[in-house]
Amino acid sequence: MDWQYTVLVLPTLFAMSTAVLLGAYSLRHMQAHGQSSELVTFFAVNVGLALWTGFAALKLLQTDPALKLLFYRFLYFGVAPLGALAFLFTLLHTDRISRITPGLVAAVMTVPAVFLAVLFANPNGLAIEATRLVETNGLVVLRVDVGLGHVVLQLLYNAVLSVLAIVLILYEAARLGRTYIPQAVLVSVGLAAPFVFVACSSLGIPPFNSDGVNLVPTSAAVTSAAIGIALFRYRFLDLPPIAYTTAMEESPDGVFVLDADKRIVHVNTRGAALLERFGAAVGDPVTAVSPDLDLTTEQNDSIETTREGGEAVYLSARSQRLERGDQTVGWVIVLRDVTELHRQKQTILSQNEKLTLLNQIVRHDIRNDMAVILGNAQLVEESVDDEALRERLDTIIRNGEHATELTVNVRNLMATMLDDEETNRPTTLAGPLWAEASAVRDGTSEAAVSLPGEPPDVTVVADDMLGTVFRNLLTNAVRHNDADRAEIDVSVEVRDDDALVRIADNGPGIPDDRKEVVFGRGEKGLESPGTGLGLYLVDTIVSGYGGDVWVEDNEPRGAVFVVRLRKA
Repeated sequence: MDWQYTVLVLPTLFAMSTAVLLGAYSLRHMQAHGQSSELVTFFAVNVGLALWTGFAALKLLQTDPALKLLFYRFLYFGVAPLGALAFLFTLLHTDRISRITPGLVAAVMTVPAVFLAVLFANPNGLAIEATRLVETNGLVVLRVDVGLGHVVLQLLYNAVLSVLAIVLILYEAARLGRTYIPQAVLVSVGLAAPFVFVACSSLGIPPFNSDGVNLVPTSAAVTSAAIGIALFRYRFLDLPPIAYTTAMEESPDGVFVLDADKRIVHVNTRGAALLERFGAAVGDPVTAVSPDLDLTTEQNDSIETTREGGEAVYLSARSQRLERGDQTVGWVIVLRDVTELHRQKQTILSQNEKLTLLNQIVRHDIRNDMAVILGNAQLVEESVDDEALRERLDTIIRNGEHATELTVNVRNLMATMLDDEETNRPTTLAGPLWAEASAVRDGTSEAAVSLPGEPPDVTVVADDMLGTVFRNLLTNAVRHNDADRAEIDVSVEVRDDDALVRIADNGPGIPDDRKEVVFGRGEKGLESPGTGLGLYLVDTIVSGYGGDVWVEDNEPRGAVFVVRLRKA
């Protein structure tokens, strides 16, 4: 067995070594992160490159014609399926895994199998028409005149599949943005290199020579180098397009793509700004942003962390696992800076504390003082005979009672505003309604309050404040009534999904242009001396139950306040 030596074999050997290293890397990657169809196909591509370049080097270095031809045939075990493997890998890499069926795999691999059979059997010179040895620059070179089967089943078929792969990769890069363009261009250059070399060799463009050393196998060096750079410089396997599709490129939040080792492999524009604030960079572990980020939960409402300079920053975090089959290939984390919202929340909490203190003052100090004032005023009124003085004392007592009522309404309103817990529950309607109506009827000699003959057997969505609703509406109907005797009629209508409570009076009524605004803050009924706080409180409480309150006209005069409550 005779051998010859030339430096022209070095690029081919470099390509073979690179392909072997990339194949070994893909095996190690599978051991570390689990086997996936994408990694298996990538490994197969590198095996093909290694077989092609390895046998091409042996063919060049060997001088025996029979062995040269044998090595020539063997190298196509690597070349023939490369186009199909590159196409399948591209489908997997661009997350078109649903397109890959057993039928498709069998279809694309059938042509390479047929070509290899034709190559070795060579019926009627379909693959190889003739071979000859040529001596050039002291080297013995095998020249092969290929047949039609070789052109169609090998060159044309691989070219079509490689072009399809390049189109898919570039399309995804254009769709997803600049982060994917470098790796897409490199891989596309690697796929196109063999065909560029074939074209240059066919045209005899120097240093290519149709009768010289076949330099086409050296194109695998370009292919391997391009894939290697894409792999290690631009994280070709760690940063597949599926990650960026999930990550929402245009998100106003900071979007971070992590690999299986929880390293940051990509960020969007807002994410890059967050990294800069925390003095971190792409390639760092996610804990460089915050050690409290938990990838096992889908949402962390508020994470406190510290940026450079000691400033406290609050982040809202959401995480989503990236999976291929049963394997976790990474995570997508969406971070939002909620520092300002946290400050607003603290401000609200501080205001609530002050409101709570004010509520205590209203409930205890002011009410107690008003009770003392009213008690002394009533004692003085009983001991005074002067009519003018008694009238003034009566005014003091009446306004004092109104001030006491206001403290009750303010207390109830603040209790509603400060209660941050869900208190709604099934509540019997008849209990608080009958109790408040009876209290008004028994405590006011100038008013007649009528109730239905039988209490309604219905349970509504409410809480302990329901009695406050009816108390305000009933006392409002009495206080603002201009008739000689206030007549108030209470009725209840039970429907399929709700219950309507109607409180009708014979007072002056409410004009149409006031029916909507009468429940607003600070609004008052027609010529009302009050503050309107009671009706605002009614609207606030009923809305909290998921109900409504409104005003209708009564016949022949007066107003009807209607309260709609949901059935429990």
